[in-house]
Amino acid sequence: MGDGWTAEILQRLTGHVYHDEEIPNAPAPTPKRPTPKLLLAMRSLVTNSRNYWQSRAELFLKQARLMANYEDDYIYNGAVNQYFPTYDSLSDVQLRGYFTWRTAVRQGRVEKRGMSYASLYVYELLHLIGCRDAQDAYEKLHSFCEAYRALDPQIGHYIVHWEDEFAIYYGLDPKLITWHGNALVCREQDDAICMVLHRTEHTAEAVMAALCTLSSYRLERSKLYRAHTAEVNAVVLRVLERAAEYYEKHRQISAFADLIAVPQTAPIRLFSSAVFQPSGEEQDRIYEVHPLRRYECVGGYWTLHSYERPERAAQRLGVFLRGVDATLRAHFGISAIQPPKLKKWQAKIIDEEIIAFLAEQRAAEARRVRLDFSQLARIRKDADVTQERLIVEEEEPPMMPVFETLPVVPPASAEDMQPVDPAIAEGAEDINGLDAAELRLLRTLLCGGDLAWVRAEGLLLSVLVDGVNEKLYDDFADTVIEGEPPAVVSDYRDELIGRYLHGSE
Repeated sequence: MGDGWTAEILQRLTGHVYHDEEIPNAPAPTPKRPTPKLLLAMRSLVTNSRNYWQSRAELFLKQARLMANYEDDYIYNGAVNQYFPTYDSLSDVQLRGYFTWRTAVRQGRVEKRGMSYASLYVYELLHLIGCRDAQDAYEKLHSFCEAYRALDPQIGHYIVHWEDEFAIYYGLDPKLITWHGNALVCREQDDAICMVLHRTEHTAEAVMAALCTLSSYRLERSKLYRAHTAEVNAVVLRVLERAAEYYEKHRQISAFADLIAVPQTAPIRLFSSAVFQPSGEEQDRIYEVHPLRRYECVGGYWTLHSYERPERAAQRLGVFLRGVDATLRAHFGISAIQPPKLKKWQAKIIDEEIIAFLAEQRAAEARRVRLDFSQLARIRKDADVTQERLIVEEEEPPMMPVFETLPVVPPASAEDMQPVDPAIAEGAEDINGLDAAELRLLRTLLCGGDLAWVRAEGLLLSVLVDGVNEKLYDDFADTVIEGEPPAVVSDYRDELIGRYLHGSE
């Protein structure tokens, strides 16, 4: 009985034991594709004891050189987004997907597949991987930048910055540097600083435009400035010159350094926002992107020489410009604005320079000759009467014997043989103080006549020219005769003809 019971128990237990059974019509498992041997070799570079202590950038460069010509056709549709990616930060599947994507990019087909893929490709170009030389790498980098920026503006911003640093690092033509975003603002600021630094070589309008670029107060948009541009330019430059004198006497820093910019030399790391390993073979050199901004490489280390703006320099400069605007408005009767908070010495300089400038303007206006053409007829009539009274018969000088040979004087032209107009006889003066010889010289130049009479009469041509220019300077604020041989300045020719040939004076 016991044996029967045991057999029955065993039979029941056997019915509840699970065994492997073949599933009918089951699909065959997909064989796993083996990892390419070159990819395994690249991975082994990380585990090699000799490379263990190297930086990520050094290992990346070694791996990139090994995989420079590798191509793949692995289907991977995922997107990878990592900051500062390297080959080691990607899985085998992601990495094969990258090399498949890179193969398409090299064939001209650019697709958006995440920040990591784009970054890795750019890192390779920065190291000249897969390129003939630096110029070829730059062209590929620029082409990829243009294409990928349309797909992903975020990575496009970094790529544009890397382009400029690429040109600097490899010493390519400075014309390749693009000026976008912050770089464009930096370029405009450098131009303005350079203009102010060399202000004596430029016009007041150009210097004023540079000051407005560097100022927090945009004076060029002021109603006063639009109405009285020249006057405001003159006053502002005078005020800043006075301020420079004050700084020199009472400050340990110059006005230029406090209001505009200071020269600065600082170490810099190119491609700091990328995974980049310097070659270690950089030659000592200087790369100038602007007269005030140059990069210098010495022993593989880079420094940037530039002019940088101190903190709140724009606001300090703006105080002067707004102060001039607010103070000068009252003198021109233009609606007032809220003046800035000026220090006593600043207000004193602005007030004194405005007062001095306006006084000079009034004095210059008073010296200006004003012609009343309605009185010309009476003046001519009075001149005729005076002329008749001055005409007297000249006594013939006695003949003197000649004991030595006189120098040969060239014959005078027909114009010089004509009788001298009584109005320019010896001792007569023009309204501007020209004597007879100076007036005759001016008329001869206006008519294009021969100047042989100057030498024949024992006069010096240069002395006559200087006399005319000096006596007419107050009227024209410029020389009217220039050159060798002398000639009338074309800008003043018509006015001089009206005055001295047609009798408009």
